[in-house]
Amino acid sequence: MFVRKKKNRSGTTSIVVAVKVQGKFKEVKTIGVSRDEAEIERFYKEGKIWADNQVKGEGLF
Repeated sequence: MFVRKKKNRSGTTSIVVAVKVQGKFKEVKTIGVSRDEAEIERFYKEGKIWADNQVKGEGLF
């Protein structure tokens, strides 16, 4: 499980937690969307914390 920054057509950046299943990326959770670089970094850190908690806890599937 990892955190990904995904650029949107509107110029914003989405922060999503993704996992690779059978060779394809599956987005598990969208953490946030922003244009502000500071907020994007905050969402990224928040996403890493969420992903770490999911890995330590129960499995997703």
